[in-house]
Amino acid sequence: MTELGNEMLSDLYRREGNVSTLYVALTPDTTDPRHTQTQRRAARQAMLDAGSPEADAAAVESLLEDQPGVGNPVSRYLIVRDGQVEVDELLLGDPLAERIAAYGLPAAIPLLRHRPRDLSYAVVEVNREEGEIRLYRLNQLEPVISREIQGDDEYTQKVKVGGWSQKRYQRDAEQIWKRNQGQIAEAVDDIVREHGVELLLVAGDLRACQLLTDQLAPASKELAVVVPTNTLAGGASDEALEEELRKQIVAVLARDQTDALDRLAAESGRDDGLAALGIGAVVHALQQGQVDTLIIDPPGLGDKTLLALGAEPWIATAPEDALGAPSLGKVPAADALVRAAVLSDSKVVLVQTDRGTPDTPLDEGGGSPALGATIGANYHVAAVLRWRTGPATP
Repeated sequence: MTELGNEMLSDLYRREGNVSTLYVALTPDTTDPRHTQTQRRAARQAMLDAGSPEADAAAVESLLEDQPGVGNPVSRYLIVRDGQVEVDELLLGDPLAERIAAYGLPAAIPLLRHRPRDLSYAVVEVNREEGEIRLYRLNQLEPVISREIQGDDEYTQKVKVGGWSQKRYQRDAEQIWKRNQGQIAEAVDDIVREHGVELLLVAGDLRACQLLTDQLAPASKELAVVVPTNTLAGGASDEALEEELRKQIVAVLARDQTDALDRLAAESGRDDGLAALGIGAVVHALQQGQVDTLIIDPPGLGDKTLLALGAEPWIATAPEDALGAPSLGKVPAADALVRAAVLSDSKVVLVQTDRGTPDTPLDEGGGSPALGATIGANYHVAAVLRWRTGPATP
Protein backbone atom coordinates (compact mmCIF):
# COMPACT_ATOMS: atom_id res chain seq x y z
CA MET A 1 0.00 0.00 0.00
CA THR A 2 1.45 3.37 -1.03
CA GLU A 3 1.16 5.89 1.78
CA LEU A 4 1.19 9.67 1.57
CA GLY A 5 2.69 11.73 4.36
CA ASN A 6 1.52 15.31 4.45
CA GLU A 7 5.08 16.40 3.70
CA MET A 8 4.80 14.52 0.38
CA LEU A 9 1.82 16.57 -0.80
CA SER A 10 4.13 19.17 -2.26
CA ASP A 11 5.78 16.59 -4.54
CA LEU A 12 2.39 15.27 -5.60
CA TYR A 13 1.12 18.78 -6.41
CA ARG A 14 4.19 19.57 -8.50
CA ARG A 15 3.72 16.64 -10.88
CA GLU A 16 2.14 17.50 -14.19
CA GLY A 17 -1.12 15.97 -15.39
CA ASN A 18 -4.51 15.18 -13.90
CA VAL A 19 -5.20 12.51 -11.31
CA SER A 20 -8.29 10.79 -9.96
CA THR A 21 -8.95 11.16 -6.25
CA LEU A 22 -11.36 8.86 -4.44
CA TYR A 23 -12.29 8.93 -0.77
CA VAL A 24 -14.63 6.14 0.30
CA ALA A 25 -15.98 4.99 3.67
CA LEU A 26 -15.38 1.32 4.38
CA THR A 27 -17.93 -0.78 6.21
CA PRO A 28 -16.77 -3.02 9.06
CA ASP A 29 -18.92 -5.77 7.56
CA THR A 30 -16.94 -7.18 4.64
CA THR A 31 -18.51 -10.64 4.87
CA ASP A 32 -21.34 -9.83 2.47
CA PRO A 33 -19.98 -10.02 -1.11
CA ARG A 34 -23.07 -8.25 -2.44
CA HIS A 35 -22.34 -5.21 -0.30
CA THR A 36 -18.71 -5.13 -1.46
CA GLN A 37 -19.79 -5.40 -5.07
CA THR A 38 -22.32 -2.59 -4.66
CA GLN A 39 -19.68 -0.38 -3.04
CA ARG A 40 -17.20 -1.05 -5.84
CA ARG A 41 -19.74 -0.21 -8.53
CA ALA A 42 -20.81 2.97 -6.74
CA ALA A 43 -17.18 4.10 -6.42
CA ARG A 44 -16.54 3.39 -10.09
CA GLN A 45 -19.60 5.37 -11.15
CA ALA A 46 -18.72 8.29 -8.88
CA MET A 47 -15.30 8.50 -10.48
CA LEU A 48 -16.71 8.38 -14.00
CA ASP A 49 -19.25 11.06 -13.08
CA ALA A 50 -16.36 13.22 -11.80
CA GLY A 51 -14.60 12.90 -15.16
CA SER A 52 -12.06 10.19 -14.36
CA PRO A 53 -10.87 8.09 -17.31
CA GLU A 54 -12.04 4.50 -17.59
CA ALA A 55 -8.58 3.16 -16.71
CA ASP A 56 -8.58 4.97 -13.35
CA ALA A 57 -12.10 3.83 -12.48
CA ALA A 58 -11.29 0.23 -13.42
CA ALA A 59 -8.12 0.26 -11.29
CA VAL A 60 -10.05 1.42 -8.24
CA GLU A 61 -12.90 -1.03 -8.79
CA SER A 62 -10.40 -3.87 -8.89
CA LEU A 63 -8.56 -2.58 -5.81
CA LEU A 64 -11.74 -2.32 -3.74
CA GLU A 65 -12.46 -5.99 -4.35
CA ASP A 66 -9.94 -6.81 -1.63
CA GLN A 67 -11.19 -4.83 1.36
CA PRO A 68 -9.37 -4.96 4.71
CA GLY A 69 -11.32 -6.41 7.61
CA VAL A 70 -11.67 -3.55 10.09
CA GLY A 71 -13.70 -3.06 13.24
CA ASN A 72 -13.25 0.69 13.69
CA PRO A 73 -14.59 3.38 11.36
CA VAL A 74 -12.08 3.53 8.50
CA SER A 75 -11.96 5.37 5.19
CA ARG A 76 -9.81 4.73 2.13
CA TYR A 77 -8.06 7.53 0.27
CA LEU A 78 -6.82 6.82 -3.25
CA ILE A 79 -5.02 8.77 -5.92
CA VAL A 80 -4.77 7.19 -9.39
CA ARG A 81 -2.90 8.43 -12.45
CA ASP A 82 -3.23 6.80 -15.89
CA GLY A 83 -4.65 3.62 -14.38
CA GLN A 84 -1.84 3.33 -11.79
CA VAL A 85 -2.56 3.70 -8.06
CA GLU A 86 -0.11 6.25 -6.63
CA VAL A 87 -1.60 6.62 -3.15
CA ASP A 88 -3.62 4.12 -1.14
CA GLU A 89 -4.20 5.02 2.52
CA LEU A 90 -6.47 3.70 5.23
CA LEU A 91 -7.54 6.51 7.55
CA LEU A 92 -9.03 5.97 11.00
CA GLY A 93 -11.95 8.06 12.22
CA ASP A 94 -15.57 8.70 11.35
CA PRO A 95 -15.97 9.11 7.57
CA LEU A 96 -16.55 12.56 6.12
CA ALA A 97 -18.95 11.16 3.52
CA GLU A 98 -19.86 7.85 1.92
CA ARG A 99 -17.62 8.76 -1.00
CA ILE A 100 -15.92 11.78 -2.58
CA ALA A 101 -14.57 11.64 -6.13
CA ALA A 102 -12.67 14.24 -8.13
CA TYR A 103 -10.59 14.46 -11.29
CA GLY A 104 -7.92 17.05 -11.96
CA LEU A 105 -5.55 18.27 -9.28
CA PRO A 106 -5.12 16.01 -6.23
CA ALA A 107 -7.98 16.67 -3.79
CA ALA A 108 -6.18 16.73 -0.45
CA ILE A 109 -8.90 18.09 1.85
CA PRO A 110 -10.31 14.65 2.80
CA LEU A 111 -6.78 13.58 3.78
CA LEU A 112 -6.19 16.77 5.77
CA ARG A 113 -9.51 16.37 7.58
CA HIS A 114 -8.33 13.03 8.93
CA ARG A 115 -4.69 14.02 9.29
CA PRO A 116 -4.39 17.81 9.68
CA ARG A 117 -0.63 17.44 9.91
CA ASP A 118 2.09 14.83 10.30
CA LEU A 119 1.74 13.89 13.95
CA SER A 120 3.77 10.92 15.16
CA TYR A 121 2.91 9.15 18.39
CA ALA A 122 4.13 6.02 20.12
CA VAL A 123 2.34 3.40 22.22
CA VAL A 124 4.42 1.34 24.65
CA GLU A 125 3.01 -1.73 26.42
CA VAL A 126 5.18 -3.38 29.05
CA ASN A 127 5.26 -6.07 31.67
CA ARG A 128 8.16 -6.83 33.93
CA GLU A 129 10.16 -8.90 31.49
CA GLU A 130 9.31 -7.51 28.03
CA GLY A 131 7.73 -4.70 26.09
CA GLU A 132 6.40 -3.66 22.69
CA ILE A 133 6.83 -0.23 21.10
CA ARG A 134 4.64 0.86 18.19
CA LEU A 135 5.09 4.09 16.27
CA TYR A 136 2.09 5.53 14.40
CA ARG A 137 1.25 8.47 12.19
CA LEU A 138 -1.97 10.27 12.96
CA ASN A 139 -5.09 8.31 11.93
CA GLN A 140 -3.04 5.60 10.28
CA LEU A 141 -4.30 2.07 10.79
CA GLU A 142 -0.98 0.19 10.80
CA PRO A 143 2.13 1.15 12.79
CA VAL A 144 5.12 2.64 11.00
CA ILE A 145 7.44 0.77 13.35
CA SER A 146 6.75 -2.13 15.71
CA ARG A 147 9.53 -3.31 18.00
CA GLU A 148 9.46 -6.05 20.63
CA ILE A 149 12.09 -6.16 23.37
CA GLN A 150 12.58 -9.30 25.46
CA GLY A 151 14.31 -8.89 28.80
CA ASP A 152 15.37 -11.28 31.55
CA ASP A 153 12.46 -13.32 32.97
CA GLU A 154 14.35 -14.99 35.82
CA TYR A 155 12.16 -13.31 38.43
CA THR A 156 8.83 -12.45 36.88
CA GLN A 157 7.20 -12.68 40.30
CA LYS A 158 8.46 -11.76 43.73
CA VAL A 159 8.90 -15.26 45.14
CA LYS A 160 8.37 -15.84 48.86
CA VAL A 161 11.06 -18.37 49.69
CA GLY A 162 11.07 -17.68 53.41
CA GLY A 163 13.89 -17.04 55.85
CA TRP A 164 16.86 -14.73 55.44
CA SER A 165 17.05 -15.13 51.64
CA GLN A 166 13.61 -13.69 50.88
CA LYS A 167 14.74 -10.04 50.83
CA ARG A 168 17.70 -10.94 48.60
CA TYR A 169 15.42 -12.63 46.06
CA GLN A 170 13.07 -9.66 46.05
CA ARG A 171 15.98 -7.24 45.68
CA ASP A 172 17.41 -9.26 42.79
CA ALA A 173 13.99 -9.38 41.11
CA GLU A 174 13.63 -5.60 41.34
CA GLN A 175 17.06 -5.13 39.78
CA ILE A 176 16.19 -7.44 36.88
CA TRP A 177 12.86 -5.67 36.27
CA LYS A 178 14.60 -2.30 36.38
CA ARG A 179 17.25 -3.50 33.91
CA ASN A 180 14.54 -4.83 31.59
CA GLN A 181 12.70 -1.52 31.58
CA GLY A 182 15.98 0.30 31.08
CA GLN A 183 16.48 -1.54 27.79
CA ILE A 184 12.95 -0.62 26.71
CA ALA A 185 13.48 3.00 27.78
CA GLU A 186 16.58 3.26 25.59
CA ALA A 187 14.63 1.98 22.59
CA VAL A 188 11.77 4.41 23.31
CA ASP A 189 14.20 7.33 23.56
CA ASP A 190 15.73 6.40 20.19
CA ILE A 191 12.32 6.33 18.48
CA VAL A 192 11.19 9.59 20.10
CA ARG A 193 14.37 11.34 18.99
CA GLU A 194 14.61 9.89 15.48
CA HIS A 195 10.94 10.27 14.50
CA GLY A 196 9.89 13.50 16.22
CA VAL A 197 7.31 11.78 18.45
CA GLU A 198 4.91 14.28 20.04
CA LEU A 199 2.84 11.93 22.21
CA LEU A 200 3.88 8.83 24.16
CA LEU A 201 1.35 6.51 25.79
CA VAL A 202 2.54 3.87 28.27
CA ALA A 203 0.35 0.99 29.46
CA GLY A 204 0.72 -2.46 31.00
CA ASP A 205 1.91 -3.73 34.38
CA LEU A 206 1.84 -0.70 36.68
CA ARG A 207 5.18 -1.45 38.37
CA ALA A 208 6.81 -1.97 34.97
CA CYS A 209 5.32 1.33 33.74
CA GLN A 210 6.79 3.13 36.72
CA LEU A 211 10.23 1.59 36.24
CA LEU A 212 10.10 2.47 32.54
CA THR A 213 9.08 6.12 32.92
CA ASP A 214 11.65 6.65 35.68
CA GLN A 215 14.40 5.74 33.20
CA LEU A 216 13.19 7.69 30.17
CA ALA A 217 15.27 10.61 28.96
CA PRO A 218 13.80 14.03 29.94
CA ALA A 219 12.48 14.69 26.42
CA SER A 220 10.61 11.37 26.38
CA LYS A 221 9.41 11.64 29.97
CA GLU A 222 7.85 15.02 29.22
CA LEU A 223 5.69 13.40 26.52
CA ALA A 224 4.74 10.27 28.48
CA VAL A 225 1.17 9.62 29.61
CA VAL A 226 0.69 6.49 31.72
CA VAL A 227 -2.67 4.79 31.18
CA PRO A 228 -3.57 2.93 34.42
CA THR A 229 -4.66 -0.29 32.77
CA ASN A 230 -2.77 -3.54 32.28
CA THR A 231 -3.44 -4.16 28.60
CA LEU A 232 -1.16 -7.21 28.63
CA ALA A 233 -3.08 -9.12 31.31
CA GLY A 234 -5.12 -12.12 30.21
CA GLY A 235 -8.54 -11.08 28.89
CA ALA A 236 -7.65 -7.37 29.12
CA SER A 237 -9.30 -4.81 26.84
CA ASP A 238 -7.61 -2.02 24.89
CA GLU A 239 -10.64 0.22 25.33
CA ALA A 240 -9.13 2.44 28.04
CA LEU A 241 -5.89 2.83 26.07
CA GLU A 242 -7.74 3.73 22.86
CA GLU A 243 -9.95 6.24 24.66
CA GLU A 244 -6.99 7.94 26.31
CA LEU A 245 -5.14 8.03 23.00
CA ARG A 246 -8.13 9.67 21.32
CA LYS A 247 -8.36 12.30 24.08
CA GLN A 248 -4.66 13.11 23.89
CA ILE A 249 -4.68 13.46 20.09
CA VAL A 250 -7.75 15.69 20.20
CA ALA A 251 -5.99 17.87 22.79
CA VAL A 252 -2.84 18.19 20.63
CA LEU A 253 -4.82 19.16 17.52
CA ALA A 254 -7.05 21.52 19.49
CA ARG A 255 -3.95 23.34 20.73
CA ASP A 256 -2.74 23.71 17.13
CA GLN A 257 -6.07 25.20 16.12
CA THR A 258 -6.32 27.44 19.17
CA ASP A 259 -2.79 28.77 18.72
CA ALA A 260 -3.43 29.64 15.08
CA LEU A 261 -6.74 31.35 15.84
CA ASP A 262 -5.32 33.28 18.77
CA ARG A 263 -2.49 34.57 16.60
CA LEU A 264 -4.99 35.54 13.92
CA ALA A 265 -7.18 37.32 16.49
CA ALA A 266 -4.25 39.27 17.87
CA GLU A 267 -2.87 40.28 14.48
CA SER A 268 -6.21 41.16 12.87
CA GLY A 269 -6.85 43.72 15.60
CA ARG A 270 -3.82 45.82 14.57
CA ASP A 271 -3.57 48.29 11.69
CA ASP A 272 -0.25 46.76 10.64
CA GLY A 273 -1.03 43.25 11.86
CA LEU A 274 0.21 40.01 10.35
CA ALA A 275 -3.23 38.92 9.19
CA ALA A 276 -5.12 38.57 5.90
CA LEU A 277 -8.90 38.09 5.81
CA GLY A 278 -10.94 36.92 2.84
CA ILE A 279 -10.14 35.26 -0.49
CA GLY A 280 -8.63 38.30 -2.22
CA ALA A 281 -6.26 39.20 0.61
CA VAL A 282 -5.23 35.60 1.21
CA VAL A 283 -4.59 34.88 -2.49
CA HIS A 284 -2.43 38.02 -2.70
CA ALA A 285 -0.46 36.91 0.38
CA LEU A 286 0.01 33.41 -1.04
CA GLN A 287 1.32 34.87 -4.29
CA GLN A 288 3.96 36.74 -2.28
CA GLY A 289 4.95 33.63 -0.32
CA GLN A 290 3.83 35.57 2.73
CA VAL A 291 1.49 33.08 4.42
CA ASP A 292 2.74 31.32 7.54
CA THR A 293 -0.57 29.64 8.40
CA LEU A 294 -3.63 29.28 6.17
CA ILE A 295 -6.89 29.00 8.15
CA ILE A 296 -9.71 27.74 5.99
CA ASP A 297 -13.29 26.51 6.21
CA PRO A 298 -13.68 24.45 2.99
CA PRO A 299 -17.47 23.90 3.15
CA GLY A 300 -17.98 27.60 3.76
CA LEU A 301 -16.35 28.45 0.44
CA GLY A 302 -19.11 26.57 -1.35
CA ASP A 303 -18.80 26.48 -5.14
CA LYS A 304 -16.32 29.37 -5.42
CA THR A 305 -13.41 28.72 -7.79
CA LEU A 306 -9.89 30.03 -8.28
CA LEU A 307 -7.21 29.54 -10.91
CA ALA A 308 -4.56 26.94 -10.17
CA LEU A 309 -1.22 27.75 -11.79
CA GLY A 310 1.47 25.37 -13.01
CA ALA A 311 4.30 27.43 -11.49
CA GLU A 312 4.81 30.16 -8.93
CA PRO A 313 2.78 31.94 -7.64
CA TRP A 314 0.58 28.79 -7.92
CA ILE A 315 -2.77 30.58 -7.57
CA ALA A 316 -4.68 33.54 -9.02
CA THR A 317 -8.13 35.06 -8.93
CA ALA A 318 -8.08 35.91 -12.66
CA PRO A 319 -5.82 35.25 -15.71
CA GLU A 320 -4.34 38.76 -15.55
CA ASP A 321 -3.06 38.00 -12.02
CA ALA A 322 -1.16 34.84 -13.05
CA LEU A 323 2.14 36.75 -13.38
CA GLY A 324 3.08 34.74 -16.46
CA ALA A 325 2.57 31.30 -14.91
CA PRO A 326 0.61 28.75 -16.99
CA SER A 327 -2.99 28.26 -15.93
CA LEU A 328 -4.24 24.78 -15.03
CA GLY A 329 -7.83 26.01 -15.10
CA LYS A 330 -10.46 26.82 -12.52
CA VAL A 331 -10.67 24.52 -9.51
CA PRO A 332 -12.66 24.64 -6.26
CA ALA A 333 -11.35 27.54 -4.18
CA ALA A 334 -10.58 25.38 -1.15
CA ASP A 335 -8.41 23.01 -3.21
CA ALA A 336 -6.57 25.88 -4.91
CA LEU A 337 -5.87 27.63 -1.60
CA VAL A 338 -4.63 24.48 0.13
CA ARG A 339 -2.43 23.59 -2.85
CA ALA A 340 -0.85 27.06 -2.96
CA ALA A 341 -0.25 26.94 0.80
CA VAL A 342 1.42 23.52 0.66
CA LEU A 343 3.61 24.58 -2.28
CA SER A 344 4.62 27.69 -0.30
CA ASP A 345 5.59 25.65 2.79
CA SER A 346 2.70 27.15 4.75
CA LYS A 347 0.86 25.37 7.53
CA VAL A 348 -2.80 24.56 6.88
CA VAL A 349 -5.47 24.62 9.60
CA LEU A 350 -8.95 23.40 8.65
CA VAL A 351 -11.89 24.78 10.63
CA GLN A 352 -15.63 25.19 10.30
CA THR A 353 -17.57 28.40 10.85
CA ASP A 354 -21.07 26.89 11.13
CA ARG A 355 -22.50 27.08 14.65
CA GLY A 356 -23.19 23.76 16.27
CA THR A 357 -20.74 21.71 14.24
CA PRO A 358 -18.21 19.55 16.07
CA ASP A 359 -15.19 21.75 15.26
CA THR A 360 -16.27 25.39 15.34
CA PRO A 361 -13.28 27.34 16.65
CA LEU A 362 -13.74 30.18 14.15
CA ASP A 363 -17.25 30.69 15.42
CA GLU A 364 -17.35 29.78 19.08
CA GLY A 365 -14.33 28.27 20.70
CA GLY A 366 -10.64 27.93 20.14
CA GLY A 367 -10.07 30.83 22.52
CA SER A 368 -11.11 33.47 19.94
CA PRO A 369 -14.88 34.06 20.22
CA ALA A 370 -14.71 37.76 19.25
CA LEU A 371 -12.77 37.05 16.08
CA GLY A 372 -15.00 34.07 15.39
CA ALA A 373 -18.06 36.27 15.22
CA THR A 374 -16.37 38.48 12.59
CA ILE A 375 -14.91 35.75 10.42
CA GLY A 376 -17.92 33.49 10.72
CA ALA A 377 -20.12 36.24 9.37
CA ASN A 378 -17.93 37.52 6.57
CA TYR A 379 -15.10 35.17 5.65
CA HIS A 380 -14.25 31.51 5.33
CA VAL A 381 -10.53 31.88 4.80
CA ALA A 382 -7.84 33.83 6.61
CA ALA A 383 -4.09 33.72 7.08
CA VAL A 384 -1.42 34.58 9.59
CA LEU A 385 1.46 36.18 7.70
CA ARG A 386 5.22 35.82 7.89
CA TRP A 387 5.99 39.53 7.52
CA ARG A 388 4.28 42.85 7.20
CA THR A 389 4.04 44.65 3.88
CA GLY A 390 3.83 48.18 5.23
CA PRO A 391 1.15 50.51 6.60
CA ALA A 392 -2.46 50.00 5.66
CA THR A 393 -3.71 52.08 2.72
CA PRO A 394 -5.84 55.06 3.95
